Amino acid sequence: MWLFYFDDGVKAEPYQKERCPYEIPKLRDIIKLFDNGVYRTDRSRFLGDFFELMAICISNQVDRRPSVWAAREARFEEIKKAYDKSEFELFQKMFAEVYKLCGSVVYENGAFADYLGEFYMQSNTSNAKLGQFFTPYHVSKLCAKATITKEDVLRKAADGGILTINDPCCGSGGMLLAALDVIGNDYGINYADKVFISCGDIDRRCVHMCYIQLSLAGVPAIIKQQNALSRELYDVWKTPAYIFQYIKFRKFENCILNG
Repeated sequence: MWLFYFDDGVKAEPYQKERCPYEIPKLRDIIKLFDNGVYRTDRSRFLGDFFELMAICISNQVDRRPSVWAAREARFEEIKKAYDKSEFELFQKMFAEVYKLCGSVVYENGAFADYLGEFYMQSNTSNAKLGQFFTPYHVSKLCAKATITKEDVLRKAADGGILTINDPCCGSGGMLLAALDVIGNDYGINYADKVFISCGDIDRRCVHMCYIQLSLAGVPAIIKQQNALSRELYDVWKTPAYIFQYIKFRKFENCILNG
């Protein structure tokens, strides 16, 4: 357990982690599973569909807005019909492994990383023409450490405030994960309680990757598929941690979606 003290004697909220109850998968094994299983269909299409299916599976367990739920359920069935039984079984196997890997960051022996961004880059399906070269995680964490100070984080947490983070071009969420890593592991603050993230990207695949990673990291967040320059909004994804704590974080939503 980590326990921090402020200069005025105020104690920060204790933040305790448990060890992961299952064996944490290796990213290289998930990539190998993908490489060995995808040989009859387009790799880029398969991976994009995998990210979308996984995002829908997470979303439709918690986001019960009727029109949103129905549209995503229909989209799930549409994607599923394009694949045969063996290919859909590969989706299921990859889902289980990615879920365990990305979800392991909340445990003491888990490690933060931009797992899906790295997966995407190593899959040889990224779009170089769009400039999709995701920042290496160690660089992202260095940037987070340089811009997020311990003093500011602890002062905000002690005052009962919420740390808000915004990234209008989030990619797979690597920079955001690095910020959570610093806030949670370096500064000992329970980000599931003290942090709210607003982020977006124009690329739908990036939105799905970011949504999956933030959802499984347990962070309250709203992820938008949006043109950051024109502000045109195409889709909105709300993480389970945001929905479960809606009363606490709802004050941010109107500003984010209508501001």
